[in-house]
Amino acid sequence: MKIVSVETTRVRIPSKGDYRMAGGAHDALRSLVVRIRTDAGVVGIGESHQGVAGYSHETVGTMESVITQVYAGELIGSELAAPEMLVRRMAQVRRGNLFARCAMEMALWDALGKAAGRPIVELLGGPCRHELSLSASIGIDEPEAMAEKAAGYVSDGFRTVKVKVGTADVAADVARVREVRRAVGDGVAIRIDANEGYSPDMALFFVRGLDGLGIEHVEQPVAADRMDALAALTRLGIVPILADESVHTPEDAHRLIAMGAAHAIKLKLTKVGGYIAARKIIDLAEAAGLKIVIGQGICSSVEAAAEAHLACAYPHIHPVAEMVGPTKLLGDLTEQPLDLNDGRLTLPRGDGIGVTLSEALLRKYTAVPEDTRAA
Repeated sequence: MKIVSVETTRVRIPSKGDYRMAGGAHDALRSLVVRIRTDAGVVGIGESHQGVAGYSHETVGTMESVITQVYAGELIGSELAAPEMLVRRMAQVRRGNLFARCAMEMALWDALGKAAGRPIVELLGGPCRHELSLSASIGIDEPEAMAEKAAGYVSDGFRTVKVKVGTADVAADVARVREVRRAVGDGVAIRIDANEGYSPDMALFFVRGLDGLGIEHVEQPVAADRMDALAALTRLGIVPILADESVHTPEDAHRLIAMGAAHAIKLKLTKVGGYIAARKIIDLAEAAGLKIVIGQGICSSVEAAAEAHLACAYPHIHPVAEMVGPTKLLGDLTEQPLDLNDGRLTLPRGDGIGVTLSEALLRKYTAVPEDTRAA
């Protein structure tokens, strides 16, 4: 089975409201859908979204350029039998570009699964579970508004909530967390995500303010390149520290582990470049005893389903995931969107990614370049 063509489509799906975090706000999903066609008639689909400013150097435009001008020419005519080698070739012809590479690799695995009549989770060695619990995600707002949203999610069935912080007012951020804890009670897990919003001193003040609140972990309180500050907070031992922006590659994960700079790692398919790199980071984390949490905060059901296969393939991955992006959108790209509204996600059972791209919805949300500029 050979690759005969690679097609890309820019997508913009409006969100239900601005989702604010320390690095900016999402008012829409901006992503790139990739379709890899084979001479056997099998079509694999992949997708990578565009993060807020500062999260990645890639945009929808740069992803499309790298895929159409570099990766497509490298892979067209190749046998689709050894994804590890195909991914290595992409890495060799263009260093970096992990989001673009992820969209391509996702489409490769989807095509392989469809050709074999098997879901991706089986190709990865699973499943070890067929269902995931989900963490609801609450953007930065006034403390009372965030508490009200948290209580609403708990009423819907969520048993874990994620609270965005990282503003210039650390005391107000502590108040946000305290209000959410008051609203949900002690039986609900609370995760915190600062998205690199704090200086090391601010992060220390914030973490100390969480003492006694029963916080599951604090995600990326300082800048990605300040692993020394992450290590200091980890040694402090008040609240577990989870690294996200600091870990994009297996090499990043190895350095983080060697420095003792976190208790856990956040893994997103787009951020690390796909399943193959993700597996390597999972193995490193398991060997070091670090927790792995998986999931995108903004994505369609295509990306969410792709991550669900990864989260269900390996027993070391934490069973409470975060691919709740589709719940923030006013639309989707699949014929049957994933049902995430009660705080659980059932692994799609179809071949490949397990969801079917809707041609009608893809046309509806196809975007011109002006609509996918960096937000």
